[in-house]
Amino acid sequence: MRRPIQIGLRVAIAVAAYAFIAVKIGSSDIVKSLDAFTDTFFTGNYLWFLVVLLLMPVVWALEAVKWRKALSPFTDISFLSSWRSVWYGVVAGQLTPNRIGEPVGRIALIDPDVRGRAAVAAIWCSLSQNAITVLFGFISVAWWVLAVKQAIFSQAIYFWLLILIVLLWVLAVLIAITNVGRISSRIERIGWVKSALKGESLRIGYQPSISIYIIAISALRYAVFSSQYVILLRIFGTHADAINIYAAVGLTYLFSSFIPSFSASEVGIRAGFATWFVGMLGGDPVGVAAASLLLWLLNLGVPAMIGAWFGWRKEDA
Repeated sequence: MRRPIQIGLRVAIAVAAYAFIAVKIGSSDIVKSLDAFTDTFFTGNYLWFLVVLLLMPVVWALEAVKWRKALSPFTDISFLSSWRSVWYGVVAGQLTPNRIGEPVGRIALIDPDVRGRAAVAAIWCSLSQNAITVLFGFISVAWWVLAVKQAIFSQAIYFWLLILIVLLWVLAVLIAITNVGRISSRIERIGWVKSALKGESLRIGYQPSISIYIIAISALRYAVFSSQYVILLRIFGTHADAINIYAAVGLTYLFSSFIPSFSASEVGIRAGFATWFVGMLGGDPVGVAAASLLLWLLNLGVPAMIGAWFGWRKEDA
């Protein structure tokens, strides 16, 4: 019976992933977005769309490299196996609030003997990316207030409170990243965790060079998908200075990362913040929504639809 149950579970995950994509597209103002896409595509912007499209595999290749490096202290997998694992994590992430299921999806295609440590590595990778998002968000806040001279909140006290929260969050994440070995060794002492591990140790012992490598890849990855967003916003009618648009994107990612949400509402929340900030730069709300939806489809929707079938095979090399 185990094999039929596994097949049924995999089919259910795939169907749920496709249903989620359909619901997301259906709940979006897809008609206006398609009209905006058609208008801009046929006005000489197809080469820039091609650039955005080609950057999508770059985003996930960087994540696959990062994931493989995070696993390297205790297991060795091929680049393609790492990519499959990452995209299967995208599927699980899209079906859970705030993508909390992503680490579970990733470790599903990892050797069962090291899944405990792989889960720690997955959370570590996620925290590293989050730290970069918040850090660049902090830089965007400073630029927005000092250079763009636009107020984020109406009262200055809220601005300084925001700065304090951002700095404390970055500090907490950096402490967690640099002390992953100590934290994981304490977690494995918890009764139910120790029982679930079945003798596996969570101690990884990352070298500083690996930590720096992971942070650097996270920063490069942020630069790539932020550039995708900026290009799409320019295509869809935002003609402000590029650095100001980057700041608006940084603020959008910063604020949306702090809002608890199901993945079905994630793109709507992000589009809302983008409309707020990019709108201050003269961006068209429909164009901003179209850019947000298209980026979500390329970077998350397509990987989820393809990755839904990666659970049918597991090849670690």
